[in-house]
Amino acid sequence: MKKAVLITNIPSPYRVDFFVFLQKTYPEYEFHVIFSGAGMENRKWTVELEGLENYHFLKSRTVIIRKRFDDRYIFLPIGVEKTLREIKPDVVFAMEYNPTILRAVHWCRKNRIPFISWTDGTLNSEKNIGKIQRLSRRYIIKRAAAFIASSTASKETQIAYGADPKKCFLSYLTVDIRKYLAKKERYQAGQLLYVGSLIQRKGLDLLLPALAECRKEIRLVIVGEGQERPLLEQMVKEKNLTGRVTFQGYVEGEPLRKLYRESDAFILPTREDCFGLVILEAMCASLPVISSKYADGARDLIEEGKNGYIVDPEDTKAFAETIERLFSEGRLQEMGSCSYKKAQEFAFENVAEGCMAALSYVLEHHG
Repeated sequence: MKKAVLITNIPSPYRVDFFVFLQKTYPEYEFHVIFSGAGMENRKWTVELEGLENYHFLKSRTVIIRKRFDDRYIFLPIGVEKTLREIKPDVVFAMEYNPTILRAVHWCRKNRIPFISWTDGTLNSEKNIGKIQRLSRRYIIKRAAAFIASSTASKETQIAYGADPKKCFLSYLTVDIRKYLAKKERYQAGQLLYVGSLIQRKGLDLLLPALAECRKEIRLVIVGEGQERPLLEQMVKEKNLTGRVTFQGYVEGEPLRKLYRESDAFILPTREDCFGLVILEAMCASLPVISSKYADGARDLIEEGKNGYIVDPEDTKAFAETIERLFSEGRLQEMGSCSYKKAQEFAFENVAEGCMAALSYVLEHHG
């Protein structure tokens, strides 16, 4: 039985669900998962690890760089090489380019074990990285046996860093869509939903002025917590939106799924997102979506005018016009049905194909 190791940062619900799927669906492989750290304080999600087998947590020291745009977490691991030596993998999936991955790549090279470079990153999300970070990406990509990208934009980024397009495979970032799928029949044409952190990167300060320009009495429900909440609450008052905007705080699980089902449309005004998984969650609940063009998964998820719109959130006038158009055209149900159908393309069964194709390619050429 071939052994494959997946190395990632921290347990996240969507990744853990996918790893469990791989372990159960492809028993001919022994999948191990290595986590660099146990969690981040700005990620409040609950993660169930009961279904996951063969997982390992590294001891690590965490460096946190505080910024208004978003906090950055760097895990400095202990025992990467020891853990890999004990597992004796045939292939390593190296997710992203952090210190854990750099050490794992060095170990792979030393022991002649092929590795697959896997990223969610895009040219937009990485536009402000430093010289050392760029060098680390080129170092890893130059030595990888194959590549997995989480979006079309991620694949373009790998190629821009020097990846051979013939060795690039798409395995879309996704969630367990079965948890979110819900056909919606009735739309009240009034409730817009946002889900995400309340930080500058997410662009809520761009959404509120656009909402204030809308003539229709569209209500906005904001789900999430973060350091920008006081500033956003003040902006709501200044824009006379008090009766139209509700802050729900952090919500997850069934209460969150209920909010998706009760809303009429979803909005993501982000300044920067590698993908934007909340778009997919909303689509599963039959919601039309308005997404910022800076959510790099948007072009894989949204068919313009069919299940939503992609906008420039910094163009307040055009942003407001798009919100009004969505609620004025009488097409919420039609567009929501398109979202529901499109979301099913992101089932684990489909997404796993790219991942397993990369694994097969590497074993065939390097096994």
